[in-house]
Amino acid sequence: MRIIILNFNRLILVSFCLAAVLMEVGMASGQGPAETKTYVVIGAAAVYGGNVSAAREKAISNSLVTAVALAIEDLLQVDSLVDNFPQLNELVFDRTNTFVRDYKVLTEAARSKSYRVVVEATVSGEQISKQLSDAGILRTRTTLPRVLFLVVEKNVREPLPIFWWGAEDSNFESVSETALTERLKEAGFEIIDHRGARQEALINWDDLDKPTLTDQEAATLGTSLKADVVVLAMSTASPSANVMGSAMRSFNGTVTVRAIRTDSAEPMLNFTRTVVAADEDDTIGGKEALANVGDLAGQELAHQLAEVWQRQAGRPAVVEVSIQGTGHLASYVKFRKALNTISGVEGIQVKEIKNNEAVLLVEYKGKAKDLAAALMLKNFESFGINISEVTENLIRIELVKS
Repeated sequence: MRIIILNFNRLILVSFCLAAVLMEVGMASGQGPAETKTYVVIGAAAVYGGNVSAAREKAISNSLVTAVALAIEDLLQVDSLVDNFPQLNELVFDRTNTFVRDYKVLTEAARSKSYRVVVEATVSGEQISKQLSDAGILRTRTTLPRVLFLVVEKNVREPLPIFWWGAEDSNFESVSETALTERLKEAGFEIIDHRGARQEALINWDDLDKPTLTDQEAATLGTSLKADVVVLAMSTASPSANVMGSAMRSFNGTVTVRAIRTDSAEPMLNFTRTVVAADEDDTIGGKEALANVGDLAGQELAHQLAEVWQRQAGRPAVVEVSIQGTGHLASYVKFRKALNTISGVEGIQVKEIKNNEAVLLVEYKGKAKDLAAALMLKNFESFGINISEVTENLIRIELVKS
């Protein structure tokens, strides 16, 4: 528990309270976990027209703003706090009651022109964290995903689009991909190096020897190469109608970008960007257009991908649990109840029921292997479980009589 004492002049305003907190935040690392904490703070307010009761309420309100601000200190660096202060003011500081679980006034003192209170307030860091995450403010707290680029590119004089996962162009280096990669690296993303990837014998490259992959094919390839996100992009350079003099021509560079999660093949974002470049040479002008549009799209991709990944970070995964031996109904019911008590399980739905078999869809905050490990620790008394298979999103279980 931390005691914060703030000095206020007789014309105290809530902004003074926040300024004091900003000085406190400026010295903090802002790397603590989001958790519920209790703070003891002093709040003050001026007494106007002899209205002591109103001053007391204002002093308490000021102290709660301070407590919430201290909770934000555990989540944000000072630069992020300052940059996002207008949003924070609206989303958090104007709604302190949403985040303060409870409080009590420990002591108070009144003078002719001011009123001070000492308040103990319990603040929900989890709720603040969720609010900031939903608003796209709390991005640096989530580890950014590993990204694999699948870029199909066609320059002005190329007869056909080229892509690195094709049999004939495995060493191809895309101009637009280079720019995209640089922008994402600058933003802190880890990029999967696909050079030499076709040496991976477990991947059926023959089936992938085509420029357009389905989302599922791309997700499977991304999983094989240990990516969290696959970015599929189509970039082209083409002559425009603009000409300057007898030789200088302009070229349009266009890229369409899609990102999908590898664990579910779920689409995350989709956008198109276009730029124009000029040169006397078709190939050089086309390359410049491709590089420029890759750079522009890379900036947008880094921003959007970080926001979407952050929003989805706290969302539970869906694990398919296939259960054999459900013909013994009592055992199945006990198993369901035990499954529901495991920490991280947020919901269970029945996908399919057959003779002596059931398939459940379990919303779980964690990986399938963690859920399987938690099940192994359960004591079912009249029966046991045999886990025969655990994959990224599937657990196969047999209920066995003791």
